[in-house]
Amino acid sequence: MLFNSPTFLLFLIAVFTLYYLFPRGRMLVLAIANAAFYAYAGVGYFLLFGVIVAAVYGISKFLGGRNGKLALVAGLVVVLGNLVFFKYSMFLLENIERMLGFTLSLQGTAFDDRMIALPIGISFYSFQLIAYLVDVYKGKLKPSRSLFEFWVFISLFAHSAAGPILRGGDFLPQLRNIASIHFRTPRVKLGLAFILLGLVKKVVIVEKIAPYVNEYFNNAQTLNGVESWVASYLFAFQIYFDFSAYSEMAVGIGFLLGLRLDLNFKTPYLSGSSTEFWRRWHITLSQWIRDYVFIPLGGSRVKNWRIYVNLIAAMTISGIWHGAAWTFIIWGFYHGLLSAAHRMYGKGIKKLGWQKLQRNWLYKVLAIAVFFHLTVIGWVFFRANSWADAVHMLKQMTLLGGVTFTKETLMLLAVAAGLYLLHIVESVAVKHFKRWSLAWEMTVPSIVRGAVYAAIAIGLLMLLMNGEASTFIYFAF
Repeated sequence: MLFNSPTFLLFLIAVFTLYYLFPRGRMLVLAIANAAFYAYAGVGYFLLFGVIVAAVYGISKFLGGRNGKLALVAGLVVVLGNLVFFKYSMFLLENIERMLGFTLSLQGTAFDDRMIALPIGISFYSFQLIAYLVDVYKGKLKPSRSLFEFWVFISLFAHSAAGPILRGGDFLPQLRNIASIHFRTPRVKLGLAFILLGLVKKVVIVEKIAPYVNEYFNNAQTLNGVESWVASYLFAFQIYFDFSAYSEMAVGIGFLLGLRLDLNFKTPYLSGSSTEFWRRWHITLSQWIRDYVFIPLGGSRVKNWRIYVNLIAAMTISGIWHGAAWTFIIWGFYHGLLSAAHRMYGKGIKKLGWQKLQRNWLYKVLAIAVFFHLTVIGWVFFRANSWADAVHMLKQMTLLGGVTFTKETLMLLAVAAGLYLLHIVESVAVKHFKRWSLAWEMTVPSIVRGAVYAAIAIGLLMLLMNGEASTFIYFAF
């Protein structure tokens, strides 16, 4: 059930209405809504998800006992076994076959076409379950009070398909106080604003540039240097606006229900370094990688060379999490190298006593421009259909083959520049949101505000009704 579909909007209205009509039955309303959301995507995978959640809940009851470590291992085997089977088994099989030089026959099996359909949200709920198991084992979190409560926490329809990744310590207390949540008009308005913002990003921006991105990357071997840069620029904005649209709609749904979900993006293309970028991009995943991969590996408490290894390993795991393909692994490894290089660069700046240089506005602008282009280069690995396509595009992007512009590439470069400008405007709007929203409320008559909201809503509904809703990119992860 896509957030940008009329079906989901009707579903959300029904959930919202029942949620506030029956305050004491809110957990039941959410439990049924979550089940319906997953079952809509496929009853088989819904039942599988339910079994995994029930198994982890049962195992978590033994995490604090004498056999806590054994229970933790068992829980991780269940979660990672499910994830590896559905997401990585075919990838592993193909690479083993390539190494051994023969092909296994799967004819007559359920995997005859060498494809396994990916359950919706499997990567997100897997990481959420792992965090829960580890936190309970370490005593940072008490086990959920009931399977009912645990189901609502893990499967909340607002976020489970593509994040943000929730933590039990933040979200379970909210569920335990859910009956006391009151209908607040300002909070509902804020929720609707986030949902509208997400819909505008998805329907007005992403849907318009996606055909160009698909066309260029599907014909990667024919692209020249300028076209390769155009494709990479556009994909950078496609994936940002697409993913942030979903995340902001999830936050908006949370506000409608009086629940707090974490923001996942803070205008990441205004980052001047790898460290800053990962504090602004897919924030809940970055925090998860830091807490459950980087720090357990030793974090920054070990020798310098180990810190660099840990950074590269953590980011490579992030790449593996994104997908079962070497292009994703290289993308993660590449960002690991950028993180290690930035740390090394920072230590060099400090040793030379040039810290004041980093506070200069011109330095900051240049740093943002350089790192944005380093990020765009990384997106080539992320989006390319194959390793060969990625290598061809990167070779062309050196522009050694010459610079050739067409009307289309000039137009699309202008679009990319406009989208970057919009990104800057978004940053300013977020910074001044409270003041601007108050001025909007105080200076603009309510009838005018209502007319504007209605026009936006009607326009979006017309676009949704007239076009086929496309899936969000991160639904594939």
